[in-house]
Amino acid sequence: MKTLPLFALPFVLLGCSVFTGAETPRDTYAIVASKAVMDDPAWKAATVDALLAKYPGAKVAVWEGDPTDVRAQLTAWQPSFTAFVVKPEQAGVRFTINISNLCRTLDEDPYTDTFWGVVTGYDADAARALAEAAPIAIERALDCSGCDLTAFGRAWRYTEDHRGTMNVWERGVTEAIRDVPCDTDNTQGVLERLQKDRIQFLSTSGHATQHDWQMGYCGPNMAMVHKEGRLIARDTKKQDHPAGNTEPKVYFANGNCLIGDIDKTDCMALSWMRDGGVRQFMGYTVTTWFGAQGWGTLGLFVDTAGLCTANEAFHFTNAGIVRQLEETGIADLRDYRIEKPQHLNLPKTIGMGLWAEKRIQAGEKPEAVQKALRQITGNLHDRDTVCFYGDPALNARIADGRWRVLPPTFTPEGTLGTLTLTLQARPGVRDGTVWLRLPGSWNYGTVEADPALGMCDLRLDNMLRFPNAKPKAGETYTVRLSRAERKGA
Repeated sequence: MKTLPLFALPFVLLGCSVFTGAETPRDTYAIVASKAVMDDPAWKAATVDALLAKYPGAKVAVWEGDPTDVRAQLTAWQPSFTAFVVKPEQAGVRFTINISNLCRTLDEDPYTDTFWGVVTGYDADAARALAEAAPIAIERALDCSGCDLTAFGRAWRYTEDHRGTMNVWERGVTEAIRDVPCDTDNTQGVLERLQKDRIQFLSTSGHATQHDWQMGYCGPNMAMVHKEGRLIARDTKKQDHPAGNTEPKVYFANGNCLIGDIDKTDCMALSWMRDGGVRQFMGYTVTTWFGAQGWGTLGLFVDTAGLCTANEAFHFTNAGIVRQLEETGIADLRDYRIEKPQHLNLPKTIGMGLWAEKRIQAGEKPEAVQKALRQITGNLHDRDTVCFYGDPALNARIADGRWRVLPPTFTPEGTLGTLTLTLQARPGVRDGTVWLRLPGSWNYGTVEADPALGMCDLRLDNMLRFPNAKPKAGETYTVRLSRAERKGA
C-alpha cells in the first residue's frame, strides 16, 4: 500500500476564515449543478448527493440558462474547488469555454480563482463513479506521447512515431529505460497494459476525434473506438477487441484533437469514463495545433512527480499561459472568446494587430513579430478550450514521486496570521519550476521562502510559482505568507 501525499487531501469546511493555533487550513468546495441534473432524481443522487456526502459542508448553486448565472455566488464563496455537474448533452466545447472564463472572473485578476472540474457521465451510474472516486496513488503508467517514464514505479511506452519497439521501465529493477521489440500492431500490447498490468495513468497523442483515437503517424496501427459507451480496440486487420477495464486511472489526452469534446452521449471521453476506469480526464474540445495546455500539464505533472495532483497540474499550467498573455500588455486578450469553434482556430484581436504594428514600427524584424504573434495566438487558443473532467479535489498524483507536500498550517497573529507551506525534496528531484496551491483563497503580505526555491514570480490568491528552484533530495523547504487572511464565505 502506497502512502498518498498529505497536501491537497480534501479537508472541506466552508465558512472557515479564522484558524486557531497551528490548525490545518481547510479547503472549501462548491457544487454547481444544472437544473436538469437537480430535476432528475437518479442524476442528483449519483452526483450532487454523492459529492455532498464526500465533502460535508460543500455549498450548492444551481443554474438553468447558463453556468454564468452563479457568478455572484461563486464570487462570494471563493471556493477552493468547484465541481460543475451536468448531463452529457450540456457538456462539450461551448460549456468548457464558458466555465473556463467564468472561473477566471471571480475577482479582479485574470487567473483561475477556483480549481474546477466537470462531473458528468454516459449515464447517472457512470457519473457516480467520478463523484465517488477515491484517491489514486499512481504507480503504473502507459505513455503513448513521450513523457518521462522514470517518474513512475512501472511504465510502458508505445511511441507515435515508431513501430516495432516499446520502452519499459521498472524502478529498482531496470537501471535505465529499456527498448523491447514488439508487434508493429500495438493492439494486444495496449490491451495487456490496460487489462493485465492495470495501469493508473495514460497519456496519448496521435490523431483523434470525438469518436476515435488512432495511434501513431508512421504507418498502420491500432485504433480505439467505442460503441454504446464501451471501449473497443480495433487492430490493423479491422478486428475488434473489448477494451474495458476497471482500474481507476487518470487520462491525459495531451496531444489529441477533439477527444475531450462531448458532442453526444456516445463518445470517446464518456466511454473512457464509463468503461475504462477513468476518474479524471483532460482533453481538447477543439483541434490542437499549439499544445501549451495539454503538453504543459503532462510535463508539469510528470517532471515534478508528487508535487501536484492532476487537477492542480492542469490549473497551474493554465495560470502560466495566462501570465504569458498578460505580459504582452494587450488589453483585449482578457475578454476574447472563441465564438464559433472550427477545424482550425486562430484567435485574433484588434489589440494583437496594434501590438504587432507598433513593434514593427519600432524596428523589430517582421519575422520575429510574426513568431511572437503565433505564441500569443496559440496561448489564447489553449487558454479556454481544454476540459478537465472529474472531481477537482481528488488527490490523484504520482506515488513515491520527486516531491512530498505536507499539510499547510496557520498561526494566528491578532486578526491575521502566517500561512506556512512545507514540502520535501525526494530522490530524483530536479531544478525547475515549483508551483504550490494555497488551501483556499487568501489576502496576504510578503512571501518568504527558503533560498533553494528562489524568488516567487507569480503570487496569486490561491497559488504561487517559483520558476528557478534548485532543490536537493532529502531537504525540507518552507514557504511563509505573512499577514494572511482567508477570503470568501
